[in-house]
Amino acid sequence: MATEIPSSHHDLLTNATVALSTHSSGGSIQTTAVWVLLDGGTLRMSLAKNRQKYRNLVRDPHATIFALDPQNPYRYLEIRATTTLEPDDDKAFVRKVFTAYGSDIDSMPDLLAEERVIVTFSPDRVIAQ
Repeated sequence: MATEIPSSHHDLLTNATVALSTHSSGGSIQTTAVWVLLDGGTLRMSLAKNRQKYRNLVRDPHATIFALDPQNPYRYLEIRATTTLEPDDDKAFVRKVFTAYGSDIDSMPDLLAEERVIVTFSPDRVIAQ
């Protein structure tokens, strides 16, 4: 069982919107489109503390990232992971994500006002097709 993200699929995590699935308190799955960043080979994302995804990850740190190649629906990447959360008090990481996606977070003061965390994904299983 692979736990490394193969370099052949890094492009699916670069400047692409991916699906994040977490477990809700009732046991159902919550899936949301998110931006992620391969940060020195480690998969991370920025998350506001006032979101349901945050509450789900605090309660249960298991999550799945799913990325589908828009040019080839038979090529995909699924990462089942255990997450850790750390504060992004100075907003340096969220700025890094927005810059990577070609967006200016300074033009969105509401986002900068939110308490944010850095979510780090430690892969438990990686499926790359």
